[in-house]
Amino acid sequence: MELGTRELMTIGTVVCGLDATWGMVRQQITRVLEDILRIQKELENLNTRLDTAESNTAVFQHQLTVLGGILSPDHLRQQHRELASLTARLNVAEQRIENNAKMHNGVHPPVG
Repeated sequence: MELGTRELMTIGTVVCGLDATWGMVRQQITRVLEDILRIQKELENLNTRLDTAESNTAVFQHQLTVLGGILSPDHLRQQHRELASLTARLNVAEQRIENNAKMHNGVHPPVG
């Protein structure tokens, strides 16, 4: 089988077409890889921002929970009871101090 000029031209044209196509494919692959890297960096940035926002939200929720517990009616009632108990104990202590001061007329007799 002999290859004539016509066949050689056809084979040459096909090889040149394949070479040009391969060059375009390589260029497209390079561009797609660059796009993927750029998108990956953007996703990392978005994930970082999302993590920051989620951690800030968690902190705010914790703070609201703590403040809600402090300001809850049950907690306020308990604090009111504690304050009332402390006030009563303070009044008793002040009364005892006044009684001791009255017994001694402000002057302590010598010990001994």
